[in-house]
Amino acid sequence: MNPQQQTPFEKLLADKQRLRQSCSEHEKRIGASVAYIQENAGTLLLSGMSSLLFPAKPGNKTAKATKTATPAKPTESTPLGMSDILSMGKALLPVAWDVIQPIIISWSIRTLKKKVAGLFRSGKKKQPEKLKD
Repeated sequence: MNPQQQTPFEKLLADKQRLRQSCSEHEKRIGASVAYIQENAGTLLLSGMSSLLFPAKPGNKTAKATKTATPAKPTESTPLGMSDILSMGKALLPVAWDVIQPIIISWSIRTLKKKVAGLFRSGKKKQPEKLKD
């Protein structure tokens, strides 16, 4: 009554199937997270920035704490320091680059077009001849 032992090849096939299922589950979860972020990107960005720039005062949280069944400890928020602002700026550099890059490319293409067009034009424009009476 021993169950048949799997061959190494059958073990590999079983592992492969298990990993595929695991990957598909992770892909679904990640896809749902990305969809949520895409749908709510503006709200998430604004709420995150407003909470960083304008931390809530502990007095405002006490009214919310009385409504809940278990009172939560009010967390003290500290104002942003220079290092916090610099780290936020450093984190936002890739986003800023993504915004600035198309502007730089379009400006350089326009400039290049003007210079190339200038090479093919004659140096002096012909003056219209005056009509003789």
